[in-house]
Formats: sequence, C-alpha cells, structure tokens
Amino acid sequence: MKKIYLLIPLSLTSLFASDTAELEKKLKTLELINQKKTVLINTLQEQLDDLDEKIEDVETATLLDKINFNLGFRVKVNNFNKKMADGSKISSNNLWSTKFILGMDSDITKNMKFHGRLSMYKYWADSTKHLYSQYDNMQGRVPSDSSVYLERAYIDWYFDAFVPSALTIGRQPSADGPSHQYKENTTRKSTYSALVFDGASDGIVYTADISKITNIKNAKLRFAYGKGFQNDETKAGVQNAFIGSQNDELKDTNVAGAFFESNLPTISNSLFQVGCVHMSDVVANAMDPNPDNNKNIGAINFIGMMAQATNIKDSHIDLFTHIGASRANPSDALYGYNNKSFGLLRDSIDDTDIKDGYAFWLGGRYTLDILNHSKIGFEYNQGSKYWVTATQGSYDVVNKLAVRGSAIELYGLYPINRYSFIRLGALYIDYDYTNSGWYLKKPKKIQNLTQAEKIGVIDTLQNIYLQFSVRF
Repeated sequence: MKKIYLLIPLSLTSLFASDTAELEKKLKTLELINQKKTVLINTLQEQLDDLDEKIEDVETATLLDKINFNLGFRVKVNNFNKKMADGSKISSNNLWSTKFILGMDSDITKNMKFHGRLSMYKYWADSTKHLYSQYDNMQGRVPSDSSVYLERAYIDWYFDAFVPSALTIGRQPSADGPSHQYKENTTRKSTYSALVFDGASDGIVYTADISKITNIKNAKLRFAYGKGFQNDETKAGVQNAFIGSQNDELKDTNVAGAFFESNLPTISNSLFQVGCVHMSDVVANAMDPNPDNNKNIGAINFIGMMAQATNIKDSHIDLFTHIGASRANPSDALYGYNNKSFGLLRDSIDDTDIKDGYAFWLGGRYTLDILNHSKIGFEYNQGSKYWVTATQGSYDVVNKLAVRGSAIELYGLYPINRYSFIRLGALYIDYDYTNSGWYLKKPKKIQNLTQAEKIGVIDTLQNIYLQFSVRF
C-alpha cells in the first residue's frame, strides 16, 4: 500500500509537469504569434503612413496645380513729426508695422479665372482693433490687430460679345492702383488711378477690348457698378435679421463708373486712362452703431485722367502724372455727432452749394547703373479746399493723395535680390485746409482758425521711413 501511495503523488507530479510543459509551449507559441502580429501591424502602419504621405503629396500637388500662391511681406518703421496748428509739436518716432499678403489665382476653365488676396496689417506689439480698420474699404488696408481680411476675391469671366469682353465679379482689384507701383518697385497691381480711388470694393465690372475697332493698342472700355454702402442692418431682436433693413429711409450708396484706357501713342510700356465715377446717396458714417442716426448726405462725382510710362525710350526714366476733379452735391440732411451737426463738406443747413475740388499728382523714377540697379524717385501732389477722394483705403496711413494742401516725397530703392528690396524715404505734407480725406464738415483754412479750433489740427507733417519688402 505504501508503494501505491507513493506512486500517486509521483503520477500527479508527472501529470502536472506534463501539463505545465504543454502550457509553456502554448504560451511561447502565442508569444511568437503576438510578436508576428506586432511586426505585421507595425509594417502595415508604416505602409499606411507612407500611403498617407503619398496621398498628401498628390493632394498638395493637385491643389497647387489648381491654385497658385504668392506672398507679400513688408516691415516698415515710420518717424512722424507733426507741427500742430496751435504751435505745439508732436513726435511719433520708431513706429513699426508689419503687413502680410497671401495672394492666389486659379484657372478654373480656359475662359474663367479666380483671383484672391488675404492680408494682415498691424503695428508691432499692438493688437488693438482700430476703428477705421472696420470700415469695409479699409479692411486689411490700414493697421489693425492680427486678423486676416479678405482684400480681394473675384472671378474674371472672358467671352466674346461683338468684341473680346470680360466680366470681373466680386471683391475687386481696386487697391494699389497706378502709379503706386513705381514707389513699391512692382508692376501694376490694380485697375484705377490711385489718385481718385484706392481701397477694397465689391462690384461688377464689364471690360470690352476695342483695340481692333479703334486701331489703338490695348484700348479698353470699362463700365463698373458697385456698392459704397449697403443698408442690410436690422435692429436687435428682429427676426430674420440681415435680410433687409428696418430703416427704409437710409438708401444704399451706389457707385457707377466708366473708363477708357490704352497705351500712349509710340511709347511702349505705357498707360493712359480717363474715367468718371458717380457716387449716389453717400452715407455719413457706414459704421454708425445706430442706423437710425445715419444720413444720406449727398452725391459726389469724380473725373480723373492719368498717363504713365516706364523706361521711356530706354532712358531708365519712369514718369507719371494724374489729375482729378471732384464735385460734391450736398443733400439737405445733416448728421449728428458729439452734439454737432455736419453735412457733405458743410456745417450749416443753409449751405447747400455744390463744392468743386481738384488735385494733381506727378512723379518720376530713375534707375541707376550702380548699386544693383538702385532707383531714386520723387512724387508731388496738391489738392484744393474741396478736394475729396475715395482713397480712404490707401495703404499709406496718412493718405497723402487726399491732402488739401501739398505733399512731396523723395525715396531711394535698393534691390536686395529679385524678390526683395529696401526703401528709404522722406515725406513732407503741408496742410492748407482741415479734414483732408473726409466728406463730413466744411474745410477751413488753417491760418484762419480760432485758437480753440486749432486744437488737434495738424499744420505740417514730416515722416522719415525705412521699409523692407519681399514678394514672391
């Protein structure tokens, strides 16, 4: 019996040992299977990552095939010195800013193209959303915070209608027009003379190529329609907001214009342009938070003519000249602001006379044979008492082309490479009348202001600036 008792534990031990060995064998097999699964999973993940990368490359290439991008970048430091009408002096030196532009274009079909432009413009270390930057024609055009604005977005649709024609629909190429390209060291970037109009705008433009009819090289006729202000605001709490205005008395500002342009006879790389614009029902303040307070203060007509030529007869000389005239026809309405009432270039309800203004702008540039073909240039412009423009959206923070007085600017351009350059310049503005660039209030001669009226009014302004620009 003892032998039997001894055999039982030995048998059990042998049985357990056999089971344990079998279990360890199975565990090793499972471990090998898991290792192979891990290797297989890692291999599959690497293949998927590689496939994702290839798909992303294809998508990027497809996107780039569809849309071409270009970049604009500018850093500028201004040094403003102002002499006020009351004799005091104010300096704003070492004032830095950055402007960024992302341009894009795409050939949708053979006869339809898309163009777009996003921009950001801000002072260094300042994220204040400045009041003027919220006006529609100034968005992305004047310094604000680091927000990116849609400055351009339009379709060019080409077709034949007796003559080769095109419709330009959307947010128009209406900023940085001729002849800003000389100082900005670039090619023509906009349609209209920068003396009369400069800023973002929405509209539709029909262009007819009449070169064959007139036998004039690059002769084009344009008809433009746009909105200077659209009354789509509604009062708080109104259902179906933004489908129409609750203030039917406030009319939209409609803009219509006609333009002719061509090359100058016998001069290559030149431009001649003449045009007229009518702005009806101009509003006093498009950003007034109380739409019931806003007013249609009248209508304005503009007439402009310009001519420019680049590298005339291979002389390395570029020249341009612009002239403009404005006629403001005030309505009976006055706009209330800070317990005062103002109209279109008037302060009194009895002053409804038509106000005529004029301005001219001329300049030149010479390309040197030294210093990497550096350039030197000058510009001069002058405006009368009642000169008004639609240039509030100018990239120039002082809007010098709207001055009621005179301005002279000298500058030098040094190309670093084909994509970048440095510009050093000096600007001097002598204001003869108040409120340059604005439609409200009657301009007054600065020399005739009372001591109280002189407070806050600029008499002369100087700016020494340095700018670094990149475009590619």
